[in-house]
Amino acid sequence: MAHRRPLAGAVLAAALLACARPAADRGAPAGPRDPVAAALAEGDAAWPRRGEPARLAVALAAYRAAAAARPGDAAVELPLARAEAFRARAAAVGAAVGAEAEAEARSAHEASARAAERALRSLSPAFAQAIDAGSPPAQAAALVPAPGAEPLYWLALGRMGVARATGHAAVLAVKDHLLPLMARAAELDEAVDEGGPVRELGAWSAMLPTAAGGGAGAARARFFRAAERFPDDPWRRVLEARSLCVLLQDRAAFDRLLGEVLSTEAAAAGARAPEAALARREAQALLDKRASLF
Repeated sequence: MAHRRPLAGAVLAAALLACARPAADRGAPAGPRDPVAAALAEGDAAWPRRGEPARLAVALAAYRAAAAARPGDAAVELPLARAEAFRARAAAVGAAVGAEAEAEARSAHEASARAAERALRSLSPAFAQAIDAGSPPAQAAALVPAPGAEPLYWLALGRMGVARATGHAAVLAVKDHLLPLMARAAELDEAVDEGGPVRELGAWSAMLPTAAGGGAGAARARFFRAAERFPDDPWRRVLEARSLCVLLQDRAAFDRLLGEVLSTEAAAAGARAPEAALARREAQALLDKRASLF
């Protein structure tokens, strides 16, 4: 029976090795998973299908849970700011959405701005100190480093969204606070939200009189820059048509820009297909009410 000894020795050696392995390697239960990481993973899994209300709701709930568990952490506040901004945009699409949707859009803008401000305070303590000390917004914004570009953008966008929902007087009241923030975001990183800072500055310029820092010339220059850097972004076309073309009563450009949005399938936008789908809906809504705009 000597031929069995090597086999028996091998079995014994394997058993000894198994006993020497750490418990985790032997399939023992691992320690509890970080609930914040779990919440972020759940939100990230739902996020690609954010154009579906049910999946957006899942993403929002997960990101809110993560932010509640770790407030002020930019890694959890920024996904929440993005998701709330998408909720605001989705609620506002169509213009004839009614009071309930308008209230939801305003609520989402507020939530996005709050999350963005918490992230920005974490990423730029100097900005937070300057704002708390009452420094001018432009001076405080100049202290924001490059990593703060995105929260600065969502903060300015959310606050302006709330002001626009309140009325033109509110826009004029906050413009001197928000224009420097958005301008600094554009200076730091124009690529945020696929050219969002430059695109929004174009729309804001068309909305404000020249004496208040706006006007057609400033709007045209900013939309030109956005088109140059991000030629495929449909929201630039939507905002240019909705703001500058209406301001100048340029119906031909209005029709051309919105026609370009509708002629491109949302799926061609890849990861930004949900944003492109909203742009298509808004483009059609604007065309449907063209007679009241010109």
